[in-house]
Amino acid sequence: MEHLKQKAFTRFGILDFHGRNQPDQFIDQLRDFIKIMYVKQGSRLSIDFTDIQVQQDGMVFVTAAQILRLSENFSGSIIYYDQDLYGVRLYGQEIACDELLFDKVQKVQSISLSTVDADTILSIFNEIRKEVVQNDINLEEMVRILLKQIIIRATRICQHIQGTTDLSAQQDSVFCRFFIQLVERNFFKHHDVASYANMLNISAKALNKRVCKHSSYTPNEIIKRRIILEAKRLLVYTHLSVKEIGYKLGYEDPSYFIRFFSKQVKTAPQTFRLHFQGSFNAVA
Repeated sequence: MEHLKQKAFTRFGILDFHGRNQPDQFIDQLRDFIKIMYVKQGSRLSIDFTDIQVQQDGMVFVTAAQILRLSENFSGSIIYYDQDLYGVRLYGQEIACDELLFDKVQKVQSISLSTVDADTILSIFNEIRKEVVQNDINLEEMVRILLKQIIIRATRICQHIQGTTDLSAQQDSVFCRFFIQLVERNFFKHHDVASYANMLNISAKALNKRVCKHSSYTPNEIIKRRIILEAKRLLVYTHLSVKEIGYKLGYEDPSYFIRFFSKQVKTAPQTFRLHFQGSFNAVA
């Protein structure tokens, strides 16, 4: 934990876990940071109510908004940094990197690494580990460069796994990710596919076709999943009433929100809240 203590939660740092500590007491203090994780085989974690059992050494990327929980046997390293240190802009190749790795609405999973890829990633982690204890005017710039190396390498691995290495497939993937970013910025007020199609100046049918090329979910399902995810977060981590949460998510009729949530989650909002507030202190 030396690197964490020395940086005192400033803008970035690195944590190392060896499967014999209580990681959540540290992770709770990093909620507002973006996290890049190297996870050892056999570790368990939970991101936004989705449990992950890591079968092979790999990487997991966590946004500041996502809720991370680690099991007591968690083994690996976590680089954390704030958005201002390495802000990803919504254009060009960087949106593909950002949204491909930091997935907010699709299935959360670790990126398994080959021995060669693992060695490469670990070497960059080691470079960052050395940098965070430096007192140098170029420290932040060096960390930004190393972070970008990790993100680009991880993106290439992910694209290879998904079969999106040719230029045409990458362009379609970027479009899908841009749509997901659009949902991220507007899901509080826009719940229908037509609204997003209008923003993109295409038909709803064309939007559905392009998104489904690179997503296991339709645009409508992506919108619903993002709303439900936010509802779950608000239910478990705030004291807002169900009615207030419905209003916050853009539902003027609380009863409609309750029906929508109950249909999607197969349980009522209040029941979900009671269950997770009592059991989400640790990974099951």
